[in-house]
Amino acid sequence: MSRQNQNMNPTHAQASADFREMTMTKKILIGAVGALLLGPTAALAADLPAKAAPPVAQIYNWTGFYIGVQGGGSAGGSDHVARVSDLSFANGYNIKGGFGGGTIGYNWQMSNFVLGFEGDGAWGSEYGSNTDNGTIGNPAFLSFTKETWLATARLRLGYAVNNLLFYGTGGFAATGIEFGVKDANTLALLASGSSTRTGWTAGGGVEWGFAPNWSAKFELLYAQFGDATFNTVAAEGPRNVPLVDTVARAGINYRFGGPAIARY
Repeated sequence: MSRQNQNMNPTHAQASADFREMTMTKKILIGAVGALLLGPTAALAADLPAKAAPPVAQIYNWTGFYIGVQGGGSAGGSDHVARVSDLSFANGYNIKGGFGGGTIGYNWQMSNFVLGFEGDGAWGSEYGSNTDNGTIGNPAFLSFTKETWLATARLRLGYAVNNLLFYGTGGFAATGIEFGVKDANTLALLASGSSTRTGWTAGGGVEWGFAPNWSAKFELLYAQFGDATFNTVAAEGPRNVPLVDTVARAGINYRFGGPAIARY
Protein backbone atom coordinates (compact mmCIF):
# COMPACT_ATOMS: atom_id res chain seq x y z
CA MET A 1 0.00 0.00 0.00
CA SER A 2 2.79 2.30 0.85
CA ARG A 3 4.46 1.57 -2.44
CA GLN A 4 1.18 2.22 -4.27
CA ASN A 5 0.92 5.60 -2.65
CA GLN A 6 4.45 6.36 -3.63
CA ASN A 7 3.57 5.49 -7.23
CA MET A 8 0.51 7.83 -7.19
CA ASN A 9 2.11 10.92 -5.65
CA PRO A 10 4.26 11.80 -8.67
CA THR A 11 1.19 11.61 -10.90
CA HIS A 12 -0.80 13.89 -8.65
CA ALA A 13 2.08 16.34 -8.45
CA GLN A 14 2.38 16.34 -12.23
CA ALA A 15 -1.35 17.03 -12.58
CA SER A 16 -1.08 19.99 -10.23
CA ALA A 17 1.85 21.37 -12.20
CA ASP A 18 -0.05 20.97 -15.46
CA PHE A 19 -3.07 22.81 -13.99
CA ARG A 20 -0.92 25.73 -12.85
CA GLU A 21 0.69 25.91 -16.25
CA MET A 22 -2.69 25.95 -17.98
CA THR A 23 -3.91 28.70 -15.68
CA MET A 24 -0.82 30.80 -16.37
CA THR A 25 -1.15 30.24 -20.09
CA LYS A 26 -4.81 31.30 -19.97
CA LYS A 27 -3.89 34.53 -18.16
CA ILE A 28 -1.19 35.28 -20.70
CA LEU A 29 -3.60 34.68 -23.59
CA ILE A 30 -6.28 36.89 -22.01
CA GLY A 31 -3.72 39.66 -21.44
CA ALA A 32 -2.49 39.44 -24.99
CA VAL A 33 -6.01 39.61 -26.41
CA GLY A 34 -6.80 42.62 -24.20
CA ALA A 35 -3.66 44.38 -25.34
CA LEU A 36 -4.58 43.76 -28.96
CA LEU A 37 -8.08 45.10 -28.41
CA LEU A 38 -7.14 48.13 -26.33
CA GLY A 39 -3.96 49.09 -28.14
CA PRO A 40 -5.56 50.81 -31.17
CA THR A 41 -8.04 52.64 -28.91
CA ALA A 42 -5.23 54.01 -26.74
CA ALA A 43 -3.24 55.04 -29.80
CA LEU A 44 -6.31 56.78 -31.25
CA ALA A 45 -6.93 58.59 -27.97
CA ALA A 46 -3.30 59.74 -27.95
CA ASP A 47 -3.72 61.15 -31.44
CA LEU A 48 -6.89 63.14 -30.58
CA PRO A 49 -6.30 66.89 -29.96
CA ALA A 50 -6.64 68.20 -26.43
CA LYS A 51 -9.98 69.78 -25.60
CA ALA A 52 -9.84 73.49 -26.44
CA ALA A 53 -10.07 75.92 -23.55
CA PRO A 54 -13.20 78.09 -23.51
CA PRO A 55 -12.69 81.48 -25.25
CA VAL A 56 -11.85 84.48 -23.11
CA ALA A 57 -14.35 87.32 -23.43
CA GLN A 58 -12.82 90.71 -24.19
CA ILE A 59 -14.14 94.00 -22.83
CA TYR A 60 -13.23 97.11 -24.83
CA ASN A 61 -11.46 99.56 -22.54
CA TRP A 62 -12.38 103.22 -23.12
CA THR A 63 -9.99 104.60 -20.48
CA GLY A 64 -7.11 106.78 -21.64
CA PHE A 65 -6.03 109.88 -23.52
CA TYR A 66 -7.01 110.22 -27.17
CA ILE A 67 -6.52 112.55 -30.11
CA GLY A 68 -8.43 112.69 -33.36
CA VAL A 69 -9.71 114.54 -36.36
CA GLN A 70 -13.29 115.62 -36.99
CA GLY A 71 -15.34 117.45 -39.54
CA GLY A 72 -18.85 118.03 -40.75
CA GLY A 73 -21.41 120.69 -41.36
CA SER A 74 -23.51 123.12 -39.40
CA ALA A 75 -26.79 124.91 -39.88
CA GLY A 76 -27.75 127.75 -37.61
CA GLY A 77 -29.61 130.99 -37.38
CA SER A 78 -28.73 134.65 -37.05
CA ASP A 79 -30.29 138.09 -37.36
CA HIS A 80 -29.57 141.79 -37.00
CA VAL A 81 -31.73 143.44 -34.35
CA ALA A 82 -31.86 146.96 -32.91
CA ARG A 83 -29.90 147.13 -29.67
CA VAL A 84 -32.43 149.40 -27.96
CA SER A 85 -35.80 148.08 -29.14
CA ASP A 86 -34.78 144.48 -29.95
CA LEU A 87 -36.80 144.71 -33.19
CA SER A 88 -35.49 142.89 -36.25
CA PHE A 89 -33.85 144.52 -39.25
CA ALA A 90 -33.38 141.37 -41.35
CA ASN A 91 -36.26 139.20 -40.15
CA GLY A 92 -33.85 136.35 -39.27
CA TYR A 93 -31.97 134.09 -41.67
CA ASN A 94 -30.25 130.73 -41.84
CA ILE A 95 -26.50 130.26 -41.93
CA LYS A 96 -24.78 127.06 -43.05
CA GLY A 97 -21.41 125.69 -44.09
CA GLY A 98 -18.71 123.11 -43.46
CA PHE A 99 -15.59 122.84 -41.31
CA GLY A 100 -12.86 120.49 -40.08
CA GLY A 101 -10.42 120.31 -37.18
CA GLY A 102 -8.96 118.29 -34.33
CA THR A 103 -10.01 116.74 -31.01
CA ILE A 104 -8.25 115.87 -27.75
CA GLY A 105 -9.73 114.21 -24.68
CA TYR A 106 -9.57 111.71 -21.83
CA ASN A 107 -11.97 108.98 -20.69
CA TRP A 108 -12.40 107.15 -17.37
CA GLN A 109 -14.34 103.88 -17.57
CA MET A 110 -16.08 102.59 -14.44
CA SER A 111 -17.89 99.35 -15.17
CA ASN A 112 -20.15 100.23 -18.12
CA PHE A 113 -20.12 103.97 -17.43
CA VAL A 114 -17.63 106.29 -19.13
CA LEU A 115 -16.87 109.81 -17.90
CA GLY A 116 -14.65 112.03 -19.99
CA PHE A 117 -13.50 115.48 -20.95
CA GLU A 118 -13.14 116.57 -24.58
CA GLY A 119 -11.91 119.71 -26.30
CA ASP A 120 -11.96 120.48 -30.01
CA GLY A 121 -11.35 123.22 -32.53
CA ALA A 122 -12.54 123.53 -36.13
CA TRP A 123 -12.12 126.02 -38.97
CA GLY A 124 -14.35 126.65 -41.96
CA SER A 125 -16.97 128.99 -43.31
CA GLU A 126 -20.61 129.19 -42.32
CA TYR A 127 -22.46 132.03 -44.00
CA GLY A 128 -25.95 133.49 -44.23
CA SER A 129 -27.60 136.74 -45.27
CA ASN A 130 -30.95 138.39 -45.92
CA THR A 131 -32.37 141.65 -47.21
CA ASP A 132 -33.39 143.98 -44.41
CA ASN A 133 -37.12 143.32 -44.71
CA GLY A 134 -37.79 142.99 -41.01
CA THR A 135 -39.99 145.08 -38.74
CA ILE A 136 -37.72 148.14 -38.90
CA GLY A 137 -35.55 147.14 -41.85
CA ASN A 138 -34.78 148.99 -45.07
CA PRO A 139 -34.83 146.73 -48.17
CA ALA A 140 -32.01 148.78 -49.66
CA PHE A 141 -29.66 147.02 -47.22
CA LEU A 142 -28.60 143.39 -46.83
CA SER A 143 -27.42 141.96 -43.49
CA PHE A 144 -25.00 139.02 -43.21
CA THR A 145 -23.28 136.82 -40.61
CA LYS A 146 -20.25 134.58 -41.16
CA GLU A 147 -18.86 132.03 -38.70
CA THR A 148 -15.14 131.30 -39.23
CA TRP A 149 -14.18 128.92 -36.39
CA LEU A 150 -15.74 126.93 -33.57
CA ALA A 151 -14.25 125.49 -30.38
CA THR A 152 -15.79 123.58 -27.47
CA ALA A 153 -14.69 122.21 -24.09
CA ARG A 154 -17.16 119.64 -22.82
CA LEU A 155 -17.84 116.87 -20.33
CA ARG A 156 -19.00 113.55 -21.74
CA LEU A 157 -21.02 110.93 -19.85
CA GLY A 158 -21.71 107.68 -21.62
CA TYR A 159 -22.75 104.05 -21.32
CA ALA A 160 -20.53 101.46 -22.99
CA VAL A 161 -21.72 98.17 -24.46
CA ASN A 162 -18.27 96.67 -24.99
CA ASN A 163 -16.89 98.60 -28.00
CA LEU A 164 -20.00 100.74 -28.53
CA LEU A 165 -20.35 103.94 -26.50
CA PHE A 166 -23.52 106.04 -26.27
CA TYR A 167 -22.96 109.44 -24.67
CA GLY A 168 -24.36 112.84 -23.84
CA THR A 169 -22.17 115.92 -23.71
CA GLY A 170 -22.27 119.57 -22.73
CA GLY A 171 -20.11 122.53 -21.77
CA PHE A 172 -18.42 125.67 -23.04
CA ALA A 173 -18.40 126.90 -26.66
CA ALA A 174 -16.69 129.78 -28.46
CA THR A 175 -16.79 131.00 -32.03
CA GLY A 176 -15.39 133.68 -34.28
CA ILE A 177 -17.93 135.61 -36.37
CA GLU A 178 -17.92 138.38 -38.93
CA PHE A 179 -21.00 140.50 -39.63
CA GLY A 180 -22.00 143.50 -41.61
CA VAL A 181 -24.35 145.37 -43.91
CA LYS A 182 -24.13 145.54 -47.73
CA ASP A 183 -25.90 147.51 -50.39
CA ALA A 184 -28.69 145.19 -51.49
CA ASN A 185 -28.22 146.09 -55.17
CA THR A 186 -24.46 146.34 -55.63
CA LEU A 187 -23.40 144.17 -52.65
CA ALA A 188 -20.88 146.84 -51.75
CA LEU A 189 -19.83 146.59 -48.09
CA LEU A 190 -21.24 149.49 -46.07
CA ALA A 191 -20.39 148.48 -42.50
CA SER A 192 -18.85 145.44 -40.82
CA GLY A 193 -17.31 144.05 -37.67
CA SER A 194 -15.88 140.88 -36.16
CA SER A 195 -15.97 139.36 -32.72
CA THR A 196 -15.22 136.29 -30.63
CA ARG A 197 -18.37 135.14 -28.92
CA THR A 198 -18.77 132.62 -26.09
CA GLY A 199 -21.70 130.50 -25.02
CA TRP A 200 -22.75 126.96 -24.22
CA THR A 201 -23.27 123.73 -26.10
CA ALA A 202 -25.04 120.40 -25.49
CA GLY A 203 -25.73 117.28 -27.49
CA GLY A 204 -24.98 113.60 -27.82
CA GLY A 205 -23.45 110.95 -30.00
CA VAL A 206 -22.27 107.39 -30.47
CA GLU A 207 -18.70 106.11 -30.73
CA TRP A 208 -17.62 102.72 -32.11
CA GLY A 209 -14.29 101.06 -31.32
CA PHE A 210 -13.52 99.39 -34.64
CA ALA A 211 -9.90 98.42 -33.80
CA PRO A 212 -7.89 97.97 -30.57
CA ASN A 213 -7.00 101.67 -30.16
CA TRP A 214 -9.11 103.28 -32.89
CA SER A 215 -12.69 104.52 -32.76
CA ALA A 216 -15.11 106.40 -35.01
CA LYS A 217 -17.84 108.72 -33.76
CA PHE A 218 -20.85 110.69 -34.91
CA GLU A 219 -22.38 113.47 -32.83
CA LEU A 220 -24.89 116.31 -32.87
CA LEU A 221 -24.33 119.53 -30.94
CA TYR A 222 -26.49 122.58 -30.35
CA ALA A 223 -24.69 125.83 -29.45
CA GLN A 224 -25.92 129.26 -28.44
CA PHE A 225 -23.68 132.34 -28.25
CA GLY A 226 -23.89 135.82 -26.78
CA ASP A 227 -24.82 138.67 -29.12
CA ALA A 228 -22.18 140.59 -31.03
CA THR A 229 -22.62 144.35 -31.44
CA PHE A 230 -21.60 146.88 -34.09
CA ASN A 231 -22.59 150.30 -35.43
CA THR A 232 -24.18 150.55 -38.86
CA VAL A 233 -24.80 153.14 -41.54
CA ALA A 234 -27.04 156.21 -41.59
CA ALA A 235 -29.46 156.63 -38.69
CA GLU A 236 -30.15 152.97 -38.06
CA GLY A 237 -28.02 152.95 -34.94
CA PRO A 238 -26.15 150.04 -33.30
CA ARG A 239 -27.12 146.43 -34.05
CA ASN A 240 -26.94 143.22 -32.08
CA VAL A 241 -26.14 140.00 -33.94
CA PRO A 242 -27.48 136.84 -32.23
CA LEU A 243 -26.19 133.41 -33.29
CA VAL A 244 -27.27 129.82 -32.66
CA ASP A 245 -25.76 126.78 -34.30
CA THR A 246 -26.54 123.09 -34.85
CA VAL A 247 -23.51 120.96 -35.67
CA ALA A 248 -23.44 117.47 -37.19
CA ARG A 249 -19.99 115.94 -37.43
CA ALA A 250 -18.04 112.70 -37.62
CA GLY A 251 -14.55 111.93 -36.36
CA ILE A 252 -11.85 109.32 -35.88
CA ASN A 253 -9.91 109.04 -32.60
CA TYR A 254 -6.72 107.23 -31.58
CA ARG A 255 -6.61 106.26 -27.91
CA PHE A 256 -3.35 105.73 -26.02
CA GLY A 257 -4.94 103.56 -23.30
CA GLY A 258 -5.18 99.76 -23.32
CA PRO A 259 -7.44 98.29 -26.00
CA ALA A 260 -9.14 95.51 -24.02
CA ILE A 261 -9.51 93.87 -20.62
CA ALA A 262 -9.84 90.08 -20.46
CA ARG A 263 -12.93 88.72 -18.72
CA TYR A 264 -13.05 84.98 -17.96
